[in-house]
Amino acid sequence: MLHLDALRELTTFFDALAPRWHAMQTDERRARLDRLLAPHHPWFREARTILDIGTGTGAFLPHLCRAAPQAQVIALDLSTVMLAFARAEQNDNRVRAWIQGDAHRLSLPAQTVDGITCHNCFAHLEDRPAALREMLRVLVPGGVLFILHDIPREQVNAIHSSAENPRIRRHLLPPVNEAAAQVAAAGFDVQVANDADHYLIIARRSA
Repeated sequence: MLHLDALRELTTFFDALAPRWHAMQTDERRARLDRLLAPHHPWFREARTILDIGTGTGAFLPHLCRAAPQAQVIALDLSTVMLAFARAEQNDNRVRAWIQGDAHRLSLPAQTVDGITCHNCFAHLEDRPAALREMLRVLVPGGVLFILHDIPREQVNAIHSSAENPRIRRHLLPPVNEAAAQVAAAGFDVQVANDADHYLIIARRSA
């Protein structure tokens, strides 16, 4: 689990990053997300409630709402500033809740969501086993966990390892097979794991 001082440090970092991160969400990046997510729409089609962990400034939300036309979405992020940007941009009333919170200590009851998305934030989970156990706890049996970084692992790690913040420099993605093993060890059935021009793991909670 994250110590409170570490949690405050990360929250302060992402609060300060929010305006710059928001400006980085270009039309080109949106088109790339559409392309990357399109083959995986069947995973989301029947979902009724999806928890989006690490919502940030909301770049993934429109894509998620298109992929999951029946779902109500819960958006969660450490940073209230990131969430404020996301709320200002989001027009879909299916985003039913905006939660400032920590993925290592989810405030949701057990078995309350049937999908979890983790877009561009898996590298920032400092205690991945603890966060994955929390994800497993809140997913219904058969629920889907969808982890995506929309650029390759090497590029993510190069960006993070050159960050000014020393804590962020430690936020590196492991090889995708190693990460998939961590997901499986938490109790998931891993069904997709690849790292071509992006980083992707799809898993289910056993039914």
